[in-house]
Amino acid sequence: KQWYQRRVRAEPTAEDTVSLGSLSSNDSCPSSDGQDDSELDKQKHSLTIRVQKKILGKTFTKTVIGLIDEDTGVILNTLYQLVKEHTGHSDKTKKVVKYLISFLIKVGVFVKNNAFNDAELVIFSDLKTKYKTTALTFISFYEVKYTYDRELLTDSFAAVFELLKLLIRRHISPKSLERLEVVQEVLKDGTLMDDLFSYDDETGISRHLSIICFRLKNLIDQEKI
Repeated sequence: KQWYQRRVRAEPTAEDTVSLGSLSSNDSCPSSDGQDDSELDKQKHSLTIRVQKKILGKTFTKTVIGLIDEDTGVILNTLYQLVKEHTGHSDKTKKVVKYLISFLIKVGVFVKNNAFNDAELVIFSDLKTKYKTTALTFISFYEVKYTYDRELLTDSFAAVFELLKLLIRRHISPKSLERLEVVQEVLKDGTLMDDLFSYDDETGISRHLSIICFRLKNLIDQEKI
């Protein structure tokens, strides 16, 4: 079983799913004299996101399986395995992957609730393009042996994270931004990428590479990236 599945006591229920969006834009909101509808909508929208983010923090391990698709879940679990093997630190690796999952879900919440302004939507579009390009580059380095370029790949990862920080910095706390920096430091580690793309080493962490690439291709084929 995946490491985070062992911490889950039950599958997500319909109640869990509803709780993440329990204050949708169609929910009723108490009226207040002297306030127009647009102001009330803004307050309700802000409250929706705050509540959903709070719920994510409290029910993370219980809801994560129902919120992340199978291919992404396998990639995350494989990422945990290879980073743990590379660093030798199980607890720190769990935190890193947990932070990453949390950011993936939070971005989904922001998108669902139309939280991004026009400038952020442009950044979001750039982020999706860069993320897909990076995924395709990653896959090509696996499929065409000895084409791996550490600088190109780590620079691509860095660009993805910079766009992600620009996108969500207005919506998250400074502490959350620090956690994003922790994830970035691990994933842009050149020595980690070197070991992962050790084409002739079938016993090290490079054995995880085919699993990640297979699942990335699934996501691209399904237009989820």
